[in-house]
Amino acid sequence: MSFSARQRVFRAFVRARWLALRLRTRPALLAHQERQMGQWRQHVIESFPHHDPDTLRMNKADLMADFAAYNQERLSADDVRHGLETGYVHEDVACGISSGTSGNRGLYVITDEERYQWLGVILAKALPEVWRTPQRVAVILPQNSALYQAGNQSGWLRVQFYDLRDGPEQWADDLTDFDPTTIVAPPKILRWLAENADRQRISPTRLYAAAETLEAPDRTIIEDAFGLHLGRIYMATEGLLGVSCNRGSLHLAEEFVKFDFDWVSNLLATPIITDFSRRYQLMAGYRMNDLLHLEDEPCPCGSPLQVVREVVGRQDDVFWFDTVMVTPDILRNAVLDAHPEIDDFRVQQRVDGTIILRLPADLREETRHRAMQSLQAAFQRRSLSPSITLETISRSDLFERKLRRVERLRT
Repeated sequence: MSFSARQRVFRAFVRARWLALRLRTRPALLAHQERQMGQWRQHVIESFPHHDPDTLRMNKADLMADFAAYNQERLSADDVRHGLETGYVHEDVACGISSGTSGNRGLYVITDEERYQWLGVILAKALPEVWRTPQRVAVILPQNSALYQAGNQSGWLRVQFYDLRDGPEQWADDLTDFDPTTIVAPPKILRWLAENADRQRISPTRLYAAAETLEAPDRTIIEDAFGLHLGRIYMATEGLLGVSCNRGSLHLAEEFVKFDFDWVSNLLATPIITDFSRRYQLMAGYRMNDLLHLEDEPCPCGSPLQVVREVVGRQDDVFWFDTVMVTPDILRNAVLDAHPEIDDFRVQQRVDGTIILRLPADLREETRHRAMQSLQAAFQRRSLSPSITLETISRSDLFERKLRRVERLRT
């Protein structure tokens, strides 16, 4: 990375830290958002005259159907796919692709300036001491990205990517040799590392769960094994959406992204985001597929940023019975609350509406029976009585796809 690029990372880092100090009340935060949104609207009018910034709404399907309409160079989806193959899509522009857990792999394009900004912001939020203490960061995810690669160019940290799809047996020794100070990985990987701590011999000082829903049993196992508090990073193809604070609360990145919400129930909402920090590709009025459980009260850390109690799951994993819906949190709690021995499970809804409850084979029969009863009771409280089949968990594809303990099957 050139000296000027390092300066841009440092500038983004300092600005993010400055905003955290300056925006200490909700009115101050909203005033900041309004100023930034005003500048963003003017940019859209000038660079995307075919879009009205005040009425623009989009989702992944819209973006992929006409990718060229949403970026400044009018690059098509085919242009980006070709760029992924060749390593070049446009001068000073990087491209990427999502892991495709929904069956539809999302694409994105981002300028070098925006990459450095992203890096500075995430360092300011997740590793604020990085400027004085160099870090070795292990990123264990199913898809590498030019965003992670920028870390190695910063001069502040070394970033090593490990492909989740290869499985830990393929890269565990390399991870031990790297000896990361920070690990960013899905909870299932952090749990595997926790359960194999005697052979891994790593001593990170920070852990961040990302890319999957964090379940309470996983958190307990991970934190007990490493003696660390487990942080959370809420990140997607759509960008950096949230990072947990030093109190452990997951805060939305509202200094850089405007969040609106479509309420699914009185507790759960789907976020609709407008990223006013990005200019090259539009991400405006973009409906996410996540279900968030938002907190009503501000965080004791003093930040005015919205707190997310839990990323509950995906909206397309809500179970439907005609017009009656059952959200993932209800099903998850029913199984986990049945007995403290239960630390892994799957609940799946088939296309015909029948339910599969999968539990580890080594659970006692009494515990399995109580889980079945608890799940049945959760449905009965909603006047539902679907057929439930009890099966054993298969771990054959655990590292090939994102772990979804509550899932509505498509076939």
